[in-house]
Amino acid sequence: MLLRIAGLVLPSLLLLLGAGLLLPMAAKLSTEYQHIITLAPYLLGLIVALLGYGFKRSRIVFAALNLVAAYWLIQNGLQTSLNKADAFVLYSIISILLPIHMAFISIYKERGLLTPIGIIRLAVIALSYLIIYLLWQYGSMAMYLPNLPMSMLEMVLHEYYLSQAAAWTFAICFLPVIASFVFRKTYTDAALLAAIISALIMLSWFNRPLISALFVSASLIALAISVVQNSYRMAFIDELTAIPARRALQDKLSTLGKKYCLAMCDIDHFKQFNDTYGHDVGDQVLRMVAAKLAKVKGGGKAYRYGGEEFTLVFPGKDEQEALPYIEELRDTIANYPMHIRNQDRPDDNDQGERMRKKDNGTEVVSVTISIGVCEKTTELTDPQLVIKKADEALYTSKKNGRNCTTAVHLQPQRKARKKRSGHRHDYA
Repeated sequence: MLLRIAGLVLPSLLLLLGAGLLLPMAAKLSTEYQHIITLAPYLLGLIVALLGYGFKRSRIVFAALNLVAAYWLIQNGLQTSLNKADAFVLYSIISILLPIHMAFISIYKERGLLTPIGIIRLAVIALSYLIIYLLWQYGSMAMYLPNLPMSMLEMVLHEYYLSQAAAWTFAICFLPVIASFVFRKTYTDAALLAAIISALIMLSWFNRPLISALFVSASLIALAISVVQNSYRMAFIDELTAIPARRALQDKLSTLGKKYCLAMCDIDHFKQFNDTYGHDVGDQVLRMVAAKLAKVKGGGKAYRYGGEEFTLVFPGKDEQEALPYIEELRDTIANYPMHIRNQDRPDDNDQGERMRKKDNGTEVVSVTISIGVCEKTTELTDPQLVIKKADEALYTSKKNGRNCTTAVHLQPQRKARKKRSGHRHDYA
């Protein structure tokens, strides 16, 4: 799980790190180049909004609007000393409004952009910044300074520009953003987390030249990348089993060299599982088998081909070299005691693993797979032909009694299956 979380946040954190490293260099650029940098967030905001709209990611659009609107106010109202009353009040409001919007965006569910709830959410962000702009435009900001609470006047630390009220606001708003990321574990939530971190850095070191342009740009790029990552995951990763899907397999087949081996794997009596225990248990079986196949050794890679059928790809190996790893997988699955998930079983895998070690009277079933193996040869140069031959070998395994492996060019000796004691049903 830690690796999964690290993989989600790493691109966004690298962007923030890059923005920080570019900060001193950007300040040394000529005026013309600095001006281009200050315009970049507007173009990036438009691109991110179009991506979010096109891929139906309303939270991406809301976050882009929140960042660009705040940035526009900063560029037009805060390019002056914060000792001026109107500038200080504007800065104080932005430093509170920006994280609040980000916190709400993080907990939103995807309900579409041009739906009633989507339009309301969009209007709330736009109107809040529009009201602030009108107050600033008509010179009304300074009159609110005497009414600001002391927490908005006192800085949290003297070397930083963030007020105590803004610091508390960020601290509170971080909670839903982090919680959403931890529970959802999506690229969008990772980008939102990076965006609120970026806003905190930007507003804390507000006196640094071009800091708002660089960190808002980094946040927007992180949002754009998250759209691409989410789209890739939807297209190439199977949602149920979390292993690469058939489209990813087709891409892999186009890159294989002169020597490779394919194995087609099918769960035995899968329909019987569904008919006996229901589709929820059928999904458990698919996830369990996929998890075991994903741990294949020997340089193999597992893909979900469709339904209860999976594919193993072994680049650089022939049938003889791949068979020991394939047989090890088949034997591992056949001897794995699968406990039928009951209503009070937790979703957390670690807790579920601890419960499986206890004798709680749950029903245990045995799952087996049949496998067909084929390597590329001078006669079988097309990957689709190799798959077809492996599929034919798979059906031979079915006819031979299931829970066995058949190779097109080599027939291995089947290993004896170990017997397990206890209350279990075998579907081999």
